[in-house]
Amino acid sequence: MKNSLLSLIFLILLCVSTPVFAENDVSLSIDVETAVEMALNANLGLQSTRIDTEVARRDYMYRFNVFMPSISARGTLGRANTEPTASMFNPDPQRWSFSAGVTASLTLSAQILQGVKAISNAYRDARITLQDAEREMRMQTRTSYYQVLLLQEQYELATRRLAAAEERLEEIQANYDAGLVDELTLLRTRVGVETQRPGVLAQKQAVDSAMRSFAASIGIDNPELLQLTGTIESSIVELQQASALLPLLEQNADLQALQRVQESLQIAINTTKAGMLPMITFSFSILPTLSGDPLSGDIFDPDSYSDSGSFSITVTQPVDAFIPGSSTYQDIANQQDALEQTRLQEKELLDALELQLIQLTQTIATERQTLESLSSNVELAEQAFLLAEEAYLNGLRDYSIVRDAEIDLDDARIQLLQEKHTYITNLLNLEYLLNTPIDSLKENQ
Repeated sequence: MKNSLLSLIFLILLCVSTPVFAENDVSLSIDVETAVEMALNANLGLQSTRIDTEVARRDYMYRFNVFMPSISARGTLGRANTEPTASMFNPDPQRWSFSAGVTASLTLSAQILQGVKAISNAYRDARITLQDAEREMRMQTRTSYYQVLLLQEQYELATRRLAAAEERLEEIQANYDAGLVDELTLLRTRVGVETQRPGVLAQKQAVDSAMRSFAASIGIDNPELLQLTGTIESSIVELQQASALLPLLEQNADLQALQRVQESLQIAINTTKAGMLPMITFSFSILPTLSGDPLSGDIFDPDSYSDSGSFSITVTQPVDAFIPGSSTYQDIANQQDALEQTRLQEKELLDALELQLIQLTQTIATERQTLESLSSNVELAEQAFLLAEEAYLNGLRDYSIVRDAEIDLDDARIQLLQEKHTYITNLLNLEYLLNTPIDSLKENQ
């Protein structure tokens, strides 16, 4: 009885405590680098690309299996539908027959060598594709991370601004009750407070939406548990001149991808031309046939078999490929034109990348100066707000001066915050454009 009572008490405590423990979910605080690693592990597209790379690696490991001969073996046990008739050459025909065979053949051609080279290039391209996809995912994750931070900071600024306005409203209400201010001032202050509420709610919704999307991109199902520990801060980077950065455009992922397409087209041209060269085929076969009855005779007696196998070497020379206007000539001409087109595309892309690099470096330089100006502007706005608040408390100014100074301070902080976010984003874009770490782009490097 005592044990039953203790068991009942334990079950009751377990049922009561389980919801409590379930509600105490542990939050997850991550910085930008942790978010990048989580995104690399969670992205399904990257997982598919890794599988493609593994397939290409396996093909590369066994690329020389094209030099393995094709080998086949067969065995046949047959029975004639009618009783065979004896003849002078076969006085004792057998109704049952047995034959076996092993054949092997190997064809060598210049196209095989081009195929091996194509497999090697395919494995290299697969690895580069995976690296480019991971690099793009890193940039997207960092950009999304800082975008969420920007929205959170904007929401916090708007919340503080609304809270300050509500405090001012309470002061105005108290002054109005004491007969120190008129009703118009009270109403204008109340309107200002209520006007801010819809914007704050909209910013809260934007933060929640961005957080849900970001959490899904890094494999987090519950965005409410996610906390970003970073800040929108970046040290000012003194970049090299655009002319000094131009050689780094050769490392651009899009440009390198186009160059790999040219290599693939050149291999295709060489493969088509190799098809005009002779091919040599080695064939070997063993075809033993049992001369006696397979059911009553000794099938393991080598003297009971006759072999009709052979060894042959065959040289095949395509002829139609040398006829002007043939499909081979047409394929080569089309492939060469396609190769020329990619060369023109490479030049066009390089010109566009050079212009993009110049514009991006100029934009970053301008933003660096803008950040310095906005930082000074925030300091001035803070001083102006403190002076306005002091003057209002001393009765030297009305509340509108404080309100205007507070609005100017919030606007200055938001502008500085947005400019920091834009500056960081452009640095990430420059790093991605040149496929080079930003530290390698500094002026002292």
